[in-house]
Amino acid sequence: MQLTHVEFYQMSDATESTDTLIIRCPSCRQRFSVDGSLRSRMVECGACDSRFRINEEVILRSKKFYPGERQAPELTRFQKVPFSVAAPEGLQTIRYTDFDHHDQLEPASPQRIIGAIIGVGVMVVITLMFIFASGSGGSMSAMPLENKLILGGFISAIGIFLLINANPRARMKAGGVGILMAAGMLTVPFFVKGPEATLAVHSKLPTYADPKDPIFSAENADSPLAALRNRFSTNPLEDAQKRLKSSGSDKNAYGIFLTDLLQRNIYTVRDFLIRETLAGSSSHPYPRDNGDYLMVLTDISLSFTEVVEIASRLGTTKEIHPEIGIIVISVDNDQFLDSAADKINNQKDPEFYTLNQRELGSVDLARVKRAVERLATAEPSIYREDISDLLLKLMEKPGIRFHDELSKALLVWLEDPGSAGEACLKVLQGQIAADEPVSENLVILLLKGNNSAAIPSIHALWLADPSIWERHYAMCGSAIEPNVLGYLNSEKAPLRRSAIKLLEQVGTPSSLPSLGQLTESPDTEIRVLAERAIKAINRRR
Repeated sequence: MQLTHVEFYQMSDATESTDTLIIRCPSCRQRFSVDGSLRSRMVECGACDSRFRINEEVILRSKKFYPGERQAPELTRFQKVPFSVAAPEGLQTIRYTDFDHHDQLEPASPQRIIGAIIGVGVMVVITLMFIFASGSGGSMSAMPLENKLILGGFISAIGIFLLINANPRARMKAGGVGILMAAGMLTVPFFVKGPEATLAVHSKLPTYADPKDPIFSAENADSPLAALRNRFSTNPLEDAQKRLKSSGSDKNAYGIFLTDLLQRNIYTVRDFLIRETLAGSSSHPYPRDNGDYLMVLTDISLSFTEVVEIASRLGTTKEIHPEIGIIVISVDNDQFLDSAADKINNQKDPEFYTLNQRELGSVDLARVKRAVERLATAEPSIYREDISDLLLKLMEKPGIRFHDELSKALLVWLEDPGSAGEACLKVLQGQIAADEPVSENLVILLLKGNNSAAIPSIHALWLADPSIWERHYAMCGSAIEPNVLGYLNSEKAPLRRSAIKLLEQVGTPSSLPSLGQLTESPDTEIRVLAERAIKAINRRR
């Protein structure tokens, strides 16, 4: 049988023709286009080399049909009417224009919504602050109207922008709402104002109230004290004085009226006055017109004269009114300025000692501490007596918390460490009573001054932690021997070993019997330490 090798190509269109036949290999299912003369003949597939006869089983036939003859869903996708068909006469077609503002079609993002909530919230909060914080003693009571309007305008601009940004579909409406809210907020300061106080020019005020002053008019002639109180707005001071009087307290309340004080220095001044006068925790500065402050100091044991002396360190004393407990001070703001860093930190600079000595008297406690730290590492070459006195005064003040640095500086500058004994002992006893960390330099300063009154306090420290305070306790000498002997048989092993070591350093022959009993102890370490202590005492005989 004659075979014909079929050279083929894959067909993309199964159209029927008289000259060619479309066949499919029964093995590999490949389609071929062959000449019609091969009908009923045996052929070989050019893809898989299988042999088959071209008959009706392998010949493919396709039937032509027109759209609509078959119920096939995919046929509905074909265009039935060409696009080129002209519109009927008189029919207006729709024209579409380009649209670039897609944000008007999309929903607002969460970020924009949150921004709008923040903008509205801030405007509401500032409005409430204008209403409630502008009263007497409020945080905005001393703020000028111009500053309130500037603050309100800035907040309004932010709020309006956030509202418009969060509403791209209705920007005009959002902007209108924002403008209405801004107008309401900016209107509040015109109606809600802080307390008014009529003050004269302080630089021209006399030391005491002058009856010829216009404030003492005919209507106020019968109550000059009331006129003074109204002049300085002393309501908080009066309340404090009434409270102390009703409670039967022997303490006083005074007011320091501060003028020319920069706002950034108010808290430094407050801390200084409370610290120096030992005032109560309820002491507080109250803002007044023209940037002034009334600092009310309560629960004070000092006399009015002593308070005047302390307050005068802030500047110039302009007025004194003991009848109402008011002291008027014009604050010198220059004293709050830091000294030149290149001079105050350079020990070789000629002004180093002068500047740091001045810093020790600063009203800012942080600057005082830095000056103490600098002087603790400096050579006491000049101003030794003056700087020593200032350091001792700092040690005696109750508001100081940097006793370790202060003691270190005193160890350098004091010629006689014993002169600091009383002040240092008081501080040490206070730290032990308050269960605060004890300054090691403070103990060293006491021991260098041979202050025997400090032995009980150091003994208490040794009992609490022998490992730290043993070497300091040994500096007290043989005076501690009676106290130490009682702990040779202590149940606490560290305390027992430390007692033996102390007797090795400061013990006398009277300790030998007690130490001799320890030489028979079953604890090897105790026996060795006791024998070593006995030898040391015998060598000192």
